[in-house]
Amino acid sequence: MILTRYTRIAVVMGGLSPEREVSLDSGTRVKDALVQGGYTAVTPVDMGRDIDVVLRDLRPEVVFNALHGAYGEDGRLPGLLDIIGIPYTGSGVTASAVAMDKILTKRVARTLGIPLAADMVVTAAPGLAAPMHYPFVFKDPLNGSSHGVFIVRDGTEWRDALTQSAGKRMLVEEYVKGREITVAVLGDAVLGDVEIVPAKEFYDYEAKYKDENTRYIPDPDYDPAMRDAMRRAALELHRTLGCRGATRSDFIVAPDRHIMLEINTHPGMTGHSLVPMAAAKRGIDYLGLIERLLAEALAA
Repeated sequence: MILTRYTRIAVVMGGLSPEREVSLDSGTRVKDALVQGGYTAVTPVDMGRDIDVVLRDLRPEVVFNALHGAYGEDGRLPGLLDIIGIPYTGSGVTASAVAMDKILTKRVARTLGIPLAADMVVTAAPGLAAPMHYPFVFKDPLNGSSHGVFIVRDGTEWRDALTQSAGKRMLVEEYVKGREITVAVLGDAVLGDVEIVPAKEFYDYEAKYKDENTRYIPDPDYDPAMRDAMRRAALELHRTLGCRGATRSDFIVAPDRHIMLEINTHPGMTGHSLVPMAAAKRGIDYLGLIERLLAEALAA
């Protein structure tokens, strides 16, 4: 099927995860860009537990998956759409589910020889001894947008992190200080890289989506050999997981090494989002990026 101005498009957004607010921002921007671009059959859908009924009644020809976090980014919506028989943007069930779990992602990345921070998996419980020398990173492996991520510098912060995460399986990683750079992949090619320069040390939820002092530098200046290695790693992981559409792989670049943090299979489409920035640097405007993703979905 070919994308036309008359294609029936449902933009699924919002949903049930802690990333609902970001998803609504992404989805609304996508919907508005399509309407302003002359698409005549665009319907925004705020996903609830009746999403199967809503989509069966609506009968779109393609879904733009603008969900973030649980239910949309973890493969559950793609699985439902596969059953219903509606094409959709982004990665399928397996790639989405594996990439959503940072523990599984790191296991795949290690088999590919991608540099990673030292890590271990623990179950958070009061009184658990610090598993590494301070500082270290303590994160929920199934959350995105920096939800459930702690930089632990001392015993007080460790006790607080354990209290907030009690009972959860958590990922502990060595803290590697350096520049944060993301590599975007579109289709089967590297789109480019963007450096994130937050106003404060940790690029948390506020810095990602609300802090206007966060700076973004497309095509940043750093060691060319390191850049090539990171781009190869991002593309290889994208291909190995079987990702479709756009992905974004995050790295830390230290003076003497680089490490991959994670891969995102459903990158944001907000005003602060990095894949649209990388695309713009390559001459692909916001609507053009959306059209590329929809066309790929319809051709799958």
